[in-house]
Amino acid sequence: MKKFVRVLQQIAVATLAVVAANSAEAAIIGSRVRGGYVGQPETNLELQIVEPPAEGIRLGNFDNFDDGYTVDPNPNAAVDLFGIIEKQSIVLPQSIDVWDRFDRQTPSNFNVTIPKDTLVSSYLFYVQPPGGDNPKFEWSGQIRFDAPVLGIVSGYSNKSSYQPTTELVGLENTTYRIGAGLDRRQGDVVTFEDNVLTFFIESRSGTEPFRVISSGTPTVSVPEPITILGSGVALGVGVLFRSMTKKQKAE
Repeated sequence: MKKFVRVLQQIAVATLAVVAANSAEAAIIGSRVRGGYVGQPETNLELQIVEPPAEGIRLGNFDNFDDGYTVDPNPNAAVDLFGIIEKQSIVLPQSIDVWDRFDRQTPSNFNVTIPKDTLVSSYLFYVQPPGGDNPKFEWSGQIRFDAPVLGIVSGYSNKSSYQPTTELVGLENTTYRIGAGLDRRQGDVVTFEDNVLTFFIESRSGTEPFRVISSGTPTVSVPEPITILGSGVALGVGVLFRSMTKKQKAE
């Protein structure tokens, strides 16, 4: 019986870890990221979520930004795509302007307005290029959210474009200094349809940050934590029961 209790405790701890991870990233339900140096074969990369939430965000161009960039806590050095989960399911106290896509034809000014009182969630993404004398690196892929994407915010030519949305959807008690953005001149493309965002980003030294605003009302179901917990315990009990049965037969 004691062994049974110990096993259940271990299952509960492991399952709660899964529940915690599921809760932290529930709004991003899937991703596919590939990348490589321009003109060379691509490899599979990852979308790394910065956890715990960043206390300081300083994103720019390695060549023109003192000390490159900092995100505190700083994730593992890699050429992956990084994501910061900002405020979730909040009611906008005022309207915000965004783009409905980003590519070479994107107008200089934002072309869509998300109205006041809209329930939204926010995410900030950036890349970490090799920098130095290395050739350009490119990233491509998709990110799937649990709700439709409403717009994109970035600002290569107008760094102040982040500020209005940062004040509304940025993390509390977090210092933001963003001095870069997507660059249409080098072919950066970010588009979306419903809850799927597609991107192609190329950079040698810039972090190419962009903010994604989605609806704060999920339309794609994700497993409930209690369902995950119940399934984990049930699975563990089943495995333990089979193990005990085999042992009894052997005796």
